[in-house]
Amino acid sequence: MGGRIHGFLGGVLLTSALTYYTAQTFHHNQQFISQHLQQSNNIINNRILTDSEYRNTALPNNHITLKQRVSFGETCKDIWNDEIIKMVNWIYGINWYKLGVKLDSEANKLTDKIAESLVNKK
Repeated sequence: MGGRIHGFLGGVLLTSALTYYTAQTFHHNQQFISQHLQQSNNIINNRILTDSEYRNTALPNNHITLKQRVSFGETCKDIWNDEIIKMVNWIYGINWYKLGVKLDSEANKLTDKIAESLVNKK
């Protein structure tokens, strides 16, 4: 008698679990299809048939908002990183060719003066 009851309860459990998960699958599929239908409706009505989406675009907020730092150490790190970035940008901004030409001409002028002073002493 106990085997029949256990078998019956096992069958009820299995059937109810399959029914529950099937209903959940239907529900998820319904939500997925509904969401895509709404998106398609929005695309057709707002982008294809009219230009209301382009007329109703919000302007971006260009104002700087106040940031609160986590700690004093983080503020110091940010200042240090900003200075490093400024230094690297300054180094990248140097025209190395022009600097080399200028140093070469100055070195030539200096060596010419030294050579003239040595030749004039003899």
